[in-house]
Formats: sequence, C-alpha cells, structure tokens
Amino acid sequence: MTAVIVRPVSGRIRICGLRAPQGDEAPNREMFKTAAGARIRPDWVRTERDDYGWRGHWTISRDHLTAVAEAIAIRDGSVEIRMHYSDSERCDTRCQRATGDDCTCSCKGKHHGAAAHASWKEVGSTTLVKTSGTTEVVRTLSGKRALKDRARRA
Repeated sequence: MTAVIVRPVSGRIRICGLRAPQGDEAPNREMFKTAAGARIRPDWVRTERDDYGWRGHWTISRDHLTAVAEAIAIRDGSVEIRMHYSDSERCDTRCQRATGDDCTCSCKGKHHGAAAHASWKEVGSTTLVKTSGTTEVVRTLSGKRALKDRARRA
C-alpha cells in the first residue's frame, strides 16, 4: 500500500499508511529527521480508525512537505499526496512570485513560485469538491522523480 500525505488548506500535514521500516531501515521518525533536519517535530497521533482505515497517523509541519514526501517516495517507490486548495483564494502575484512551496490558492500550485509541485504526476484533477470551498488534488511522487528533484536543488 502506498503512503498518503494529506496537506490541508491550513494546519499540520498528516501522513497515513506509512509502512514500518524493514531490515536495517531507520525508524520512520529518524527518516523524517534525516530528510528534513533536526528541527522537524513529527508527532504520532493514535486514532480509532482514520479516513484511510489506519489506527493512527504522523503529523508534521507544513514546511517539511517536500523533504518528507521525497524521502518516503525514495524509500517506498512512491507516495500519494492529497493537497487541499481554497476555491475562494485567488491566484495573484504573491503566489506566482513565492519562494516557498506552500500554495493553497485556486491555481492548485500550477503558477506557484517556480511551480515546485508542477513536476509531480497528477493522478486526478479535481477529485473532490467539498462544501467548505476547498478542492482536493491528488498527485503521486515517484521515487525516480524525487531523486531528480533532489539532485536539481543540490
């Protein structure tokens, strides 16, 4: 099963369905720290059953989305990323000139900064429109693509 990262319009990111380490692989918490640095503070949240059928999930700060998504994709082969966007937040020059990778506006990341997430393979366009005025876009990041993106930034 592929791990699922859920990036809501606001608040911490959830990582669901992340497999347990195998063999000599580092524990998941250490994998996060290796990918994002010592500042990351991943939390394990126990639940009865979440939306994806798991009895718990990890939460991380929004700042660490790219580093953690790449680490998971490289280790596991791919990761599914469910990014929520605000239908009412207009895309403007602040989005288009942004230096970070945290876009929540109606462009769905297509015009954001250097289009940091534009290279991720989109596996569904607008897959869910909620009455709260948000849209969920599902993207898959492959391990191969993550390695290329990481090398390009190095």
